[in-house]
Amino acid sequence: MTKKDYNYMAAMEKAVAEKYGKEAVQDFRSQWTDLNEKQYLEQLRARQRLRDKTRDDNPRVEIDGIIIRKKVDFEKNNRTCPICKTYSFSSRDDLYMNRFESCHRCYIDFVEHREDRWNKGWKPTEEQVMTALTRRKKQWLIS
Repeated sequence: MTKKDYNYMAAMEKAVAEKYGKEAVQDFRSQWTDLNEKQYLEQLRARQRLRDKTRDDNPRVEIDGIIIRKKVDFEKNNRTCPICKTYSFSSRDDLYMNRFESCHRCYIDFVEHREDRWNKGWKPTEEQVMTALTRRKKQWLIS
């Protein structure tokens, strides 16, 4: 359909205007004023100033004649569970690490339904942890 059907377009515009109001088919540029333009340009400048400030805050390092921005690590994530001493690759464990200082599996084994006791300071013994790790290995081998 290379040729435009202006009657169809006019009928669609009329139907939209009846259903949603005259503002729905109005060209947005018809309400744009010089004040709107000034406010918009000031917002753009403010955003650019913020970007420039953020960009300047990042330290730069020269490596073999190439200047690159150095990433700043504000916090190193400890991915090792303090209970079972296993390293976690799962993002699911992040919630449990932050809230209970344990991985998801340790949460299920030792914390779930016993949050009050856990929050009061109870921690599993080495023997309980070793039993849980042995059971996990057996489950992993079976599946």
